[in-house]
Amino acid sequence: MKLASCRFGICVTALLWAGAEPAQAEAVKLSGWFACEKCTASRVAKGDLRPSNPECAKMCIDKGSEGVFLSEQGKESLKVRNYPSLKDDLGFHLEVTGKIDPASKTISIETVKRLEYEGASCARPRNGTRK
Repeated sequence: MKLASCRFGICVTALLWAGAEPAQAEAVKLSGWFACEKCTASRVAKGDLRPSNPECAKMCIDKGSEGVFLSEQGKESLKVRNYPSLKDDLGFHLEVTGKIDPASKTISIETVKRLEYEGASCARPRNGTRK
């Protein structure tokens, strides 16, 4: 009798455990830019969210730096997962759809839409302060 009740308890526990999977993240739509983590980490920490030089970012990623997405809405940098074409979209202002993991600060990209080519931000005036 003890063995049967023990097996029953194990089965119930297993069923409860199986049903307690964490909720899947909802896909969100964000705008921003792809960049390399090496060149943007210090800027993002200061709240400076703008596109990187696409050629520099491409070289850094080729040398092992992680690709990131600079989110205008979240004012943050998210490491990019599941998007092998990241380097092709460097320099473009983008609208992406993906699932964010806030714990690891990553985004799994589902779709990418190019809005406009911006190139390197260092060549453009900042809000009319440079001439």
